[in-house]
Amino acid sequence: PNVQSRIQGVKETLDGTSWKEIGGGVSPADCGDDVEIALDLMQQLAVHRSSEGHVDAIIPVGGWPMYNEIKWREFVNDHRHLKLIVGDSLGVQVELFNRRYVDGLVGQEPYRMGEFAIDTLWKIKKGDPIDDIIEGPTLLEMLRNPVRRTPREKEMNNIRNLAILGHLFFVVVVGVMLYFTGWTAVLHRKNERVVTASQPAFLYMILGGILVFASALIPLTVDDQEGRYSKKGADIACMCYPWLICLGFTTAISALFTKVWRLNRLFKSAQRMRRVIIRPQDVLGPFFALLTANVIVLTCWTVLDPLTYQRVDGEGTDHWNRVISSHGKCKSESSAPYLYILVGINLAVLVLANIQAYAARKIHTEFSESYYIGILMVACLQAIMVAIPVLFLVQGNPRALYLVQSVLIFIASMSFLLLMFLPKVLFLRNLRREERKKREKDEQLQGREDPDDIPGEVTSSEHPGNGEGGNAPEGRKGERMQRQNSLRA
Repeated sequence: PNVQSRIQGVKETLDGTSWKEIGGGVSPADCGDDVEIALDLMQQLAVHRSSEGHVDAIIPVGGWPMYNEIKWREFVNDHRHLKLIVGDSLGVQVELFNRRYVDGLVGQEPYRMGEFAIDTLWKIKKGDPIDDIIEGPTLLEMLRNPVRRTPREKEMNNIRNLAILGHLFFVVVVGVMLYFTGWTAVLHRKNERVVTASQPAFLYMILGGILVFASALIPLTVDDQEGRYSKKGADIACMCYPWLICLGFTTAISALFTKVWRLNRLFKSAQRMRRVIIRPQDVLGPFFALLTANVIVLTCWTVLDPLTYQRVDGEGTDHWNRVISSHGKCKSESSAPYLYILVGINLAVLVLANIQAYAARKIHTEFSESYYIGILMVACLQAIMVAIPVLFLVQGNPRALYLVQSVLIFIASMSFLLLMFLPKVLFLRNLRREERKKREKDEQLQGREDPDDIPGEVTSSEHPGNGEGGNAPEGRKGERMQRQNSLRA
């Protein structure tokens, strides 16, 4: 009787609508509460063809075909065009509903029914007013597309105004880089030792690498926010980001690596009393090898499986099982192998650079350059070791992920620029300050032409300790000239 009542309820509900039941004795079909028979009947109905047309929807009034979860999934995957509304709402059915393997469920809620009954009895006990007719939540309706739905408020988790921070970081890095570039070019033209001794070619490589590396802040701000960028623009930005990060880091770190390697080789040759000449072009081999390896991997990634901007649904849903949040993410089908190879290549070079810097820790150069390079190498290695777990933890929060990446790029860029150029700027400034003070002191000493202007000197011929009379002033003047000459020296 219960099943017959359900069938009758479905027919009455569909009566007068555009839906029609397939005739010819095909519907309704009785499975006798057997799961396998129910699935066989579902297959027959799904492929049924008649003069009335094909089947567009199947409504099992009981959950029997869904009790075999594996075969139900296979059935749904083979017939995605069907609309499926199933009776009952057991746990396996709700789980399949949440995974979008059924369009709707209608069943009882025994726990809520009991809870509602207890609440009503408690109101009677306390003397609270109750309705004459009590209607409890006797049915549970879970519909993928309900007839009446409240407007959905979906959080898109776009970067929004945080993009200003990335642009500000980029402007600061470019401004500092341009200042140091101009400073290096001017002093290089003047043949200043503070620049020529540091090999201008390496300094320009560092500046160019940091410019490319910091440029990754721009595609990082691109998302699919309405009115800002197109889907195609977001896809291009996704693939530009690893190119800029890898090429910029490769250029900067290889310049430091080859510089420290060159210093170690010269020092070891000097210890062995051997003369060796290393030209800048002789140490560019590691740079081109590292650059070529990165370009090959990035090119294969771009051609075979490029990153695209995709929307990823969040975990929460509303009462109608609609997604209430999503976030944009650069994804591809198999990006992990390319990413692991790139990280491995650049991390290996960073470790080798740290080894070279450690070997050069006792080498004292004119401007303490090896000391600052060693600090920079260790700082880069520590930053990467800390950044990897932090980036992994904030994967589900796009704004936090954007902030962490932006701050890391900014700090890394400024560390390279300040540690490699600021000590040179300060050294030259202090050197010129000392030269200016010395020049002023020399001018003051040269301006004292009269011996009487020197306090504490006795020029009289009657000095008690002088036995040569009038020759005493000449002797004092000669001593003064000797002191001036020694100061000039």
